[in-house]
Amino acid sequence: MLDHLRDLLNHMAWADAMFFHAWGKADSKEDPELRERWSHVQGTATFFLEVVSGKHELPWDKILSGEVHPPWLDQPLKTFDDLKNRTQGVHEGFGIFMASLDEEALERTVRIPWFPDPPCILTIPEAITQVVLHTQHHRGQCMTKLKEKGGEPKNVDYLIWVWKGKPSARWE
Repeated sequence: MLDHLRDLLNHMAWADAMFFHAWGKADSKEDPELRERWSHVQGTATFFLEVVSGKHELPWDKILSGEVHPPWLDQPLKTFDDLKNRTQGVHEGFGIFMASLDEEALERTVRIPWFPDPPCILTIPEAITQVVLHTQHHRGQCMTKLKEKGGEPKNVDYLIWVWKGKPSARWE
């Protein structure tokens, strides 16, 4: 199971890097819709990494009740370069996290704090699968938007990654 989860996360990193290469070549690097959507992708991946690592510190109960203003609201839209660097950083974080796991740790559960009642309890493999699938969903939307803007989206299917020999993410 650990090898499979590592493969999923490695594919996600490769596919994200491919997306950033395609996006970087297009005339839409500063497109607000792409930047907003990828901010969501990057933020969600970060939140999941924090949850599975036991490092989430946001007061979700107070955010969800409206008592506390979410820190991501009223923030300026991140630039292409900032989003790329943050995305690369979250992949590095997942790599470090996965290196610390053993098979026994995969039975550990985490509570997804932004789902209050009933509580959303996931195993580590379920949480990782969620972040991979969530990213895949939105990456597809972003590739479509990139094509609409005249860019050249890339086929980043898992099958392509395996067929190419499971290459590492190439961010430069």
